[in-house]
Amino acid sequence: MHISEGVLPVWILAAGWVLTIIIMAASIKWSRKIYGNIFEKVPMIAVVTAAFFVACLFKIAIPPTSLHLILSGLVGILLGPLAFVCIFIGLLLQALLFQNGGITVLGVNSFVMGAPAILAWLVFRQLSKKTNTGISAGFASALSIFVSSILLAVVLVASGVTFGSLTVLSEYLTGIPILSSIVSALSGTPFGLTFALIIIMNLPLMIIEGIICAFIVSFIEKVKPEMMEQNNE
Repeated sequence: MHISEGVLPVWILAAGWVLTIIIMAASIKWSRKIYGNIFEKVPMIAVVTAAFFVACLFKIAIPPTSLHLILSGLVGILLGPLAFVCIFIGLLLQALLFQNGGITVLGVNSFVMGAPAILAWLVFRQLSKKTNTGISAGFASALSIFVSSILLAVVLVASGVTFGSLTVLSEYLTGIPILSSIVSALSGTPFGLTFALIIIMNLPLMIIEGIICAFIVSFIEKVKPEMMEQNNE
C-alpha cells in the first residue's frame, strides 16, 4: 500500500504532510490524556513499531499481483492514538533503509495507513464492550485495511495516476465473467473503478490481517492484559 516517490503531484504531497503533522500533534496530546507520561510507553512503541516494520517486508503472492502485511489495525488496538506515531516511524525507517515509499510521500503514506489505525482502536474499544475480544479485533483490523483502501483510491484519483498493479488486476478480472461485468460498469467512473480494484486487491489482506489480529489480541488479553490498558479508559 506504499505510494512511491515521483508519483503524486506536489499539492497532494503537501496536503499529506499537513494532515500528518496535525494528526501527529493531536494523537500525542490525546495520548497524554490517556497515559499521562507517554515516555513510559516508549518500549511498547519500539516493540510494536518493529513488528509493523518487519510485517511490511513480507509479501503475499495473490495472483496476478502481490500484497504485504500492514497490521495497522493491530498497531491501533495496542497503542491507541500513539499508533500514528508508530506507523510514521516505521514508514520513515522503511523509506531510509529499503526505499519503500519515500521521504516526500511519507506524509501521504502515514495518513493513508495511520489514520485508519486510530479508527480501528476506536471501533475495537466500542465493540469489545459488547462482543468477543477476538471478533472485535478481527473486525477492527479488517476495517482498518478497508478504510486505507478508500483513502488510497481518493489519493490516486485526485492525483490522476494509477498503480501498474491496478492495470494488471483490471486486465485479469476481465477474464472472470462476474467480475468483468463490474469492471465494465465502473469503467466510466474513475473513482468507482479505482476503488473497486483496490478493494478486490486488498480483500485477501483484510481477511488475513483480521484473523491474525483476532488471535494475537485474544492471546495478549489472556497473558498480558496490561498491554490493553488504553482500551479501558
